[in-house]
Amino acid sequence: MVSGNFEEFYSLCFNVKLHGTRKSLWLIAIAAACWSVWLARNEMVFERKVLSMDTLIFHSKMRALLWVRVAFDECMVQERLWWLSPSKCKFDSLNSKLVTLSWRYPPHGWLKFNVSGMATEEATGCGGVLRDEEGTVRALFSGPCDAIDAYSVELGAIITALDVIVEIGWRGSSLIIVEIGSQRPWSQQTTFTDMERRQACVGEVVFSKAEQHGNEMVDTLTTTSINCRVMFKAWRQ
Repeated sequence: MVSGNFEEFYSLCFNVKLHGTRKSLWLIAIAAACWSVWLARNEMVFERKVLSMDTLIFHSKMRALLWVRVAFDECMVQERLWWLSPSKCKFDSLNSKLVTLSWRYPPHGWLKFNVSGMATEEATGCGGVLRDEEGTVRALFSGPCDAIDAYSVELGAIITALDVIVEIGWRGSSLIIVEIGSQRPWSQQTTFTDMERRQACVGEVVFSKAEQHGNEMVDTLTTTSINCRVMFKAWRQ
């Protein structure tokens, strides 16, 4: 069935045969998709930027995940499956252990920013997810990285994470753990200096290495970022 206007489109979406929380999650996903299309339209008209369909879908999924977290604090999402097929995720509180089985909660009063970077012969990309002490996603990013090689791409991911914290307005107001997927021999002195400068703006930052399977959502975001032409950032206060 093809809708002729937005009223018909909304009616079609609203009358889908779902009930309760699943109906609400469906409508959140539709709203996130519509908002992403509208923003992409504005970029195309006013900034001459054209997003690929894969990027548009990715942005929609990312916004929907954040909006689900805001609307349903008790609703846990199997995050690895979310990026592959949201319809296969289980949306209920009984799966909270599945969501955070490998990811370790930060200490009370701390936030944890998991980050990762990836470099191929064609491009470099990075991703990151910021969670609070309850495991709730507060911010995330995914997109291309300015790093020039595999050794500095992880530094680029850390710098982007620190920039997100500053942009949110949490400068000096929270204790931050930045957790990375590996321990590389960071050798790019210029990039390292940039990181130290941003760290001074953020406040107290502690670096740690993610445990096995503790960086899975970020690894998925990073893999996707290789195909993105622009950096996507999103957060909630």
